[in-house]
Amino acid sequence: MKKALQEKESPIEKQSNQERLLILTVDRDNDIGKLLGVSGPIVGYDNNLKLANNLILKDPEESDANAIFAALKKYSELKKDYEIEIATLTGHSKENLFFADKNISLQLKSVLETFPASAFIFVTDGAEDDQVIPILQNFGPIISKELVIVKQSKAIESTFYMIKKAINDPAFARIIFGIPAIILLLVFFFKGLALRIIILLLGLYLLVRGFNLEAKLINFFKALASKFSLTRISFPFYIASLFFLIYVCIDGTNLFFANSTFIMWQRIIFVIRAELLYLVLCAGFYVLGNIIDIIYQRALYKLGSAIFALVAVFVFSGVLDLSFQFILGEIEFNSFIVVILFSSLFLFILHLITGIFDITKDVTELLIGLPVISKYGVWLGEVISVDKDKKTISYKSRNGKVITVISQKHFFIQDGQVII
Repeated sequence: MKKALQEKESPIEKQSNQERLLILTVDRDNDIGKLLGVSGPIVGYDNNLKLANNLILKDPEESDANAIFAALKKYSELKKDYEIEIATLTGHSKENLFFADKNISLQLKSVLETFPASAFIFVTDGAEDDQVIPILQNFGPIISKELVIVKQSKAIESTFYMIKKAINDPAFARIIFGIPAIILLLVFFFKGLALRIIILLLGLYLLVRGFNLEAKLINFFKALASKFSLTRISFPFYIASLFFLIYVCIDGTNLFFANSTFIMWQRIIFVIRAELLYLVLCAGFYVLGNIIDIIYQRALYKLGSAIFALVAVFVFSGVLDLSFQFILGEIEFNSFIVVILFSSLFLFILHLITGIFDITKDVTELLIGLPVISKYGVWLGEVISVDKDKKTISYKSRNGKVITVISQKHFFIQDGQVII
């Protein structure tokens, strides 16, 4: 009877032994790439063991190394009962999470082509990597998830140590010291108006965080700061743009408080109309400087959008002024609608004309000089020539020795880069 029962259970054991499991760890913000210069996928027990050792030696506090060691331990526990493989996937920097998730998806697809797993075991070191769970589930079910929490000594867990670590962290330092410093300075300089300014800044801050605009604004101001360089031919245009912006802020504030007898919306319209010319000059000089940079840097693929932006500044300012006139009853509704329609038609035609600079549509000479990047974010070289008839581009490697030719079906254009 016992023997018969064993024979009855054996097919189930045989079926479970044939299950193919893939143990995954994910480094979404690509700390592995930053510390070791290695890109995923890293597949296999030996390769991941070497990776974890190198990572922990490079940075003993790196939690990704502990997650990989935990995945290796899980591999050793399950390898007798299942057909199993282990892989580490890498993403990209926190400034470009879309590209990070795209890298992870492509790497997982590559792993599954060589090891078609039926399910995943996900080993993670925290909430940041948990964001990729929906990506993993697109390729298969996650039957187990393990969170790795590194045990600390009592001294490290002390309140003093945690406060010290928080103070040294730039993100916490901005909150602990930066915000109180701003409040104190506002109270000192503006006194009675300080509370209203603080509420305004707090509202703007919550707006930025609520719509996840922080990274975009940081990148914008970094790009803006890089333009104010004496080595640029466009430097005088950016200085002029900054001058008009400062003038608008100061003069507009004075006009706003000088007309306190008007109701709020009338004061706002009055100030904007009074400063509209200077705002147009501010935006116009900035775009002109940008056009000069584009021509000087031979980044002609951006020229179409820059020309469109320059013309749109003047069109938009005219439409805005007419809108205020309509609100104040200075022009009729029919005249206002006609201007709106003609402005929209004009911008549409201009968009079609400037579309000749769109490098995403065809293989043109505008691609020459663009950087060539792998799908994992590795810089490969620079485009040196194109063949319009064969629809191919040639790029030179980083050492300048190897020239590679690829066809249009093997690359695409994104953010001024050729992605292979």
